Amino acid sequence: MSDITKRLGYGGSADIAGVQVLITSGSLDTSLNVSYLEPLDLPPSTTRRSRIKHADGTAAYNGSLSFDVTEPFLDVLTVFTLLQRFYEFDIGINDGDDSYAMSACKLTSLSLSGSPGGLITASISFSSIYSRSSSPILNDYILDSANIPLGYWWSGNTAVRDWSFSMNQPVTPMYRNENLTTPSYLKVGLVIYSLAATTYTDISSSLINIATKSFTLTGDTTSNAYSYGGQTDLGTFSHTFETAAVASAGSDGIIIV
Repeated sequence: MSDITKRLGYGGSADIAGVQVLITSGSLDTSLNVSYLEPLDLPPSTTRRSRIKHADGTAAYNGSLSFDVTEPFLDVLTVFTLLQRFYEFDIGINDGDDSYAMSACKLTSLSLSGSPGGLITASISFSSIYSRSSSPILNDYILDSANIPLGYWWSGNTAVRDWSFSMNQPVTPMYRNENLTTPSYLKVGLVIYSLAATTYTDISSSLINIATKSFTLTGDTTSNAYSYGGQTDLGTFSHTFETAAVASAGSDGIIIV
């Protein structure tokens, strides 16, 4: 029976590269691709089986987290950590009763978004060459003044109605020519950063401020538009930027050029 005295200050907690965050959902998944032989002719009078296990096949270990952004999380949202291509980190999840961890993870996607009346939210997906394991080291998350979720208004730029930032890099598990399920290593592809914003004034820059940090994306415009939703709506401008170049740290925070 679980310990009913345990309680969280939130729906759950997770540790991302040593920083604890407030998660709203999470998963650590194992997918197995077992190898079977399928005989051309296997009469029912001989055996009841229609196929025979040939090898253990391959396994892939993936996970995902969704969480509300707090200021401590911004410490790992840098070009030297999560925004760096091929960056490796550990993940831990605590739901108030059980704790699990996955080590040596590679980020496959990261997204941030903010919209009126809400919080700044984030989600990440990742892969590893190791499966999940029990982790007794995670503590319950306790809300305090330093860990309160950031409201949308912290994203600054008063003319912005809503925005989203994303990072994607393909991660492919590679296997040896052996009957081993665990990947030998993870192959990481090229990273792509993109930023989309809807504003009430026409924009030519791509600066989004998040609390004391900022993102500056200088790349190719992939779309821009003006929209008017009727007599009860203001006209809005939307702009999407995308780049596959590297990110760097500048005087204004995180700069992606």
